[in-house]
Amino acid sequence: MPAKLTLFPRRGASRHFVFREGKHHFVGRDPSSDLLLDDPRVSARHALFQWTGNDWILVDLRSKNGTAVNGSRVTEIPLQHEDWISFGGLVGRFERISEEKVERLLAERASRLQSFLEARRDLDSSLGLQLLLRRLIESALQLTGARRGFVLLVQPTGQLDAEVASGFPPFEQLDDRFKESFAAIESVWKTGEPVAASSVRLHPTPSKRRSLTNLGKGALACVPLKADGSVIGLIYVDVREKGGVFSELDLEILESLADHAGLLVGPLRVEGPIRELIGADVTVPAESHSFLDELERKVGDIARAARATLTNP
Repeated sequence: MPAKLTLFPRRGASRHFVFREGKHHFVGRDPSSDLLLDDPRVSARHALFQWTGNDWILVDLRSKNGTAVNGSRVTEIPLQHEDWISFGGLVGRFERISEEKVERLLAERASRLQSFLEARRDLDSSLGLQLLLRRLIESALQLTGARRGFVLLVQPTGQLDAEVASGFPPFEQLDDRFKESFAAIESVWKTGEPVAASSVRLHPTPSKRRSLTNLGKGALACVPLKADGSVIGLIYVDVREKGGVFSELDLEILESLADHAGLLVGPLRVEGPIRELIGADVTVPAESHSFLDELERKVGDIARAARATLTNP
């Protein structure tokens, strides 16, 4: 029976690998590894997934930071369905899956990519800037399964031309819970590279197998909007439920949406500031939307600081 290993890096999107029967799979940072793990905690030749003809055995290859299964460090152990594995701190989940499940995974990927193509066709500059941005964030949420997010257009000076958000209450407080979110926004603004993160922990309590993992307070993903090679804004989405993660496919879809939107938005003229909180109570005065005000202030500070760093290295 095939197996699937899903990895949950602290920084970056989750990803999964399918192990086929009849073949051993080496895991590590060495480029020749069957499963290449680009993580400094992982040894060059860290571990081996060994097929016995009936079961999968995990063998630690004298790795520096060790291999653990369900919270206990191991040297060699037969794997069970839904075991949790730590490769020196990089957490993954092992599952036995059927050939039918493998086919469903491939079909799901194809279906999601088709949905993305349809959503991209619905993004058109003839919509006008505000409707285009609204449709952009709605598509991003739908395609990734995120619960909330926003799209921003920001001038190099830090002034926000547009902010369209969905899933946030008007008076959301941007307190310490958003610290990691703004760190991601800052990274995207400075580097022009996408960021994904999830809160995954492996608890060292092997007697409580079902409580071994805490997928934290969710996950976030943030990708840049670019025009003529420069960052002009970003798309941000998150899930706050325990267990939320974004996959590599989610990030790939977000980046492709952003690339397409950047081509559309770049030539459009901003007639005036766009501020929209989708789904907010229309009876609430616009000047009372403290979430948008606070978001504008914090992102503006980030953009100005990034500009100052680039100007005065």
